[in-house]
Amino acid sequence: MFDRRVIRGNTYAAQILPAAPPENTLTSTKRRKTAPKAPGTPNAVEGRRHIDVQTDSFLEELTDTVPERDVNTQTDPFMDRPPTPLFIPMKIGLDAETQIEAGDLFDFDFEVEPILEVLVGKTLEQGLMEVMEEEELAAMRAHQEHFEQIRNAELVATQRMEAAEKRKIEEKEHRLAQRTQSHADRLADWRLFPHQERDRLEREKQVREKVAAQTFARGYLTGLVGNVFDKLYDQGYFYDPVEKEIAEDFMPWLETETGDCIERESRVRQAVDLVIEHAVKQNEDSR
Repeated sequence: MFDRRVIRGNTYAAQILPAAPPENTLTSTKRRKTAPKAPGTPNAVEGRRHIDVQTDSFLEELTDTVPERDVNTQTDPFMDRPPTPLFIPMKIGLDAETQIEAGDLFDFDFEVEPILEVLVGKTLEQGLMEVMEEEELAAMRAHQEHFEQIRNAELVATQRMEAAEKRKIEEKEHRLAQRTQSHADRLADWRLFPHQERDRLEREKQVREKVAAQTFARGYLTGLVGNVFDKLYDQGYFYDPVEKEIAEDFMPWLETETGDCIERESRVRQAVDLVIEHAVKQNEDSR
């Protein structure tokens, strides 16, 4: 980028530009083409030369060193402004005063009692509700666990009964097959050994009677043990030692101590009443 207004090189031989602003290069070129050429300076004669001469209205001294000068100034110190005093309006009217004794307007103990009753009552009620909810949830969980145990026991019993019934059916089919086979064998043995077959039939009859008797006894004694234990528990043969100790030792002692305490309190009250009555009589006699 080149600008004719910027002086480059030595300032002594610098070209002095006119004060008018430079024109555009394209515009000046067109004007040179269109405008008539101004007459120029003729060439110097032999033995002489042209030099640049400053033709401005005000002459300036061109030097390499820029003139400098130091200037100082000092302001006078100012005092800080004092703070603005608080505006207090002029007093008008008359002063009056009164004396309020303690308890004339507000008794804290008396006024705060209903508030404390409400707060304590609500707190206790909320606590009781939470405790009851926790107990209810615990009872529901216990009932649910008991129900789950009963259901699981019933399910196990049902599966056991199904398996037993299935085994019975298989055993019955197997026995029928064996019976058919043994019947055929007995017919063959009866023909060959009639006395031995008669003894074997007698032994099988005895075994069947024993099995039937054992089955009947087992069915009869199934609920007998539970009933016996229930009756013994109701009659007091099975008891809780802590509960028995409380009922037989602690409660009688507590009743005895309570009666003695009430009797002593009654005697003390009677003695106090006698002392007060005696003091009142003495006061009346002295008057």
